[in-house]
Amino acid sequence: MRIVLLFQLLIISIGYGVLRAGGPQYSDLSFGVGGLIVTGNFIFLGSGWKLVFRKKLIALSVLIIVFKYAILGVIIYHFVKQSWLQPFWFATGVATMMGASLIYALTQRFFEKEPEETKE
Repeated sequence: MRIVLLFQLLIISIGYGVLRAGGPQYSDLSFGVGGLIVTGNFIFLGSGWKLVFRKKLIALSVLIIVFKYAILGVIIYHFVKQSWLQPFWFATGVATMMGASLIYALTQRFFEKEPEETKE
């Protein structure tokens, strides 16, 4: 999870910097907010599910499923109402988690060790 988060923060930093240097007005903020919302969601979801699997709490899993999406929906609704937010760049920021996950998966494939064959 930590490596995915590092890739995510790297992608957000690069995207924010590029948009800050030469993107449309408020594109950098929209991109950054979208990326940070999905990063926070990933952190809270990972922490919550870790508790669920460790302690086998069914009620906690229901609370995570119900309240996470309600709270996330309210947060996104309030940001989308802002006049400065550009929906395309916000959605691009949200989509950075897919890019970070893909980069993580590709790098793990290249760095995983081959199973040693047993000699008979």
